[in-house]
Amino acid sequence: MTQKIIVLTTGGTIGHRSLQDGVAILDFDPKQLASDIGLSDVDLEFKEVLRKGSMSIVPEDWQLMAGAVAEAVARQPRGVVILHGTDTMHYTASALAFMLRNLSVPVVITGSMIPGGDSGSDAVANLRDAITVAAEADFAEVCVVFSGDADRTIALIIRGCRARKMHSHAIDAFASINVPPIGTVVGKAIARTSLAVRPRMASTLTLATGLDSNVVLVKITPNLPPQTLERFLQDSSGVVLEGTGVGHIRAELQRVIARFKKPAVISTQAVHGGERLGSYEADQNILAIANIIPVGDMSSETALVKLMWALRQGGDVKSIMQTNIAGEISVSAGKR
Repeated sequence: MTQKIIVLTTGGTIGHRSLQDGVAILDFDPKQLASDIGLSDVDLEFKEVLRKGSMSIVPEDWQLMAGAVAEAVARQPRGVVILHGTDTMHYTASALAFMLRNLSVPVVITGSMIPGGDSGSDAVANLRDAITVAAEADFAEVCVVFSGDADRTIALIIRGCRARKMHSHAIDAFASINVPPIGTVVGKAIARTSLAVRPRMASTLTLATGLDSNVVLVKITPNLPPQTLERFLQDSSGVVLEGTGVGHIRAELQRVIARFKKPAVISTQAVHGGERLGSYEADQNILAIANIIPVGDMSSETALVKLMWALRQGGDVKSIMQTNIAGEISVSAGKR
């Protein structure tokens, strides 16, 4: 019996082909890859949601994609695949992880590093592995499926709100941050890790697509003066601050944040490990600022997306940010 998989296309490198001069253009239909994936037991239906390079994706596009996923899931497929550019794939994956509540099937995001219309592209392998996960995986989450090595012998299944693009052009560009991947794909075989997941279940998908995109992400650097930070924060609804080390912010910048009064989420510019304020005496001054929100091992990119989302959910923003919604935080940051 064939299994229905709905594939939503949004553009990206997988929707490009290279001209003779080597310049890639966005005019390739990924549907043309279907005959090359070698999966005879799936019934694929392609639908174009939008056509953009992912550098041009904006929060309104996340809302459009969430709506398209909801329409697809209502038709009761075995799973949904989204083809997306790699530049901002991890932002979109985080957004959908928060917006799509009570998923019953996997929503799998993939793309390619080599234009989909080019000979030797990684598009076929990534699409095949994404479809395999959508059809066979025993969980119902938003995830990124992408090559796990340069030779394209294995694919990683990464929780959407833990994915990050780690390399600008390598085939194995994505990694799982601060937790293991959900699993791997080799051929048609899926191997799961010990990471706990939401299982497939009969449930009614609900959408929570409200966003306040008037949020900024600021890296705390040694030369960042207080007046520049004030300009960044002016008229913003909230901020995610990439502190140094475990989340440190020097004293003169702490005063700017305290005057800001709106949500100020503390993450770290270190890729691995997460925010861990409290180890040093100086940390107590940061933690004493009323609007400071530590978020543990959540990545700064996910924290940015979650803050946009939390500001429109009608609850206490600090509580929402420090509560694990979709696997984005290992432990409550407020309970140490």
